[in-house]
Amino acid sequence: MLKKLLKKIDIQIFIYTVIIVARIYLFFDLVSIDAGGKEADASEQVEIMHLEESNTQNVYASNSPVEMGTNNIVELTIEEAQLLMKIAWSEAGNKGIEGQLAIMNVVMNRVADENFPNTIEDVIYQKLGNHYQFTVVGNGVFKNAEPTEETHLALAELEGGKDISQGALFFEASTKKSWHKNHREFLFEDYGHRFYK
Repeated sequence: MLKKLLKKIDIQIFIYTVIIVARIYLFFDLVSIDAGGKEADASEQVEIMHLEESNTQNVYASNSPVEMGTNNIVELTIEEAQLLMKIAWSEAGNKGIEGQLAIMNVVMNRVADENFPNTIEDVIYQKLGNHYQFTVVGNGVFKNAEPTEETHLALAELEGGKDISQGALFFEASTKKSWHKNHREFLFEDYGHRFYK
């Protein structure tokens, strides 16, 4: 009976549900009472919200590296989370958790920047003339993306407020020499990409 039930449950929904329940439990466990018996200050805790049925706009503003636990709130719908994981995997699926996190950070930096669209979907699908801003969107890699466990872990770090992008708005493969080098402020090179502001 359990096997039949598990076949009917969408595995991604199941995984998200387990993650959300664990995070809620951990959050309330940390907030309830600290070691000294005093009420812990909820503002000191990382607030993670992954809203499954919401049109809530992302709350994200980043211009500098942020460490985990700085109380940055990132609210994502399931659709936004899926888009972020697909673009991260498409651009840096072989670059580990941090390589994929850096791509997600760039997308979120654009969402927060007035010179780019203000939604994740619009940033990812943005075109300049006839060309998508992200090559993988135009060449079909994004459409067929299959995020991995590392991609999910990168998303969890993003939701926890981690930003390793140094405010980057652009990136390119380290093997390319392009327009960015002469027209944008170089920030750093890592995870197989060069990042610019």
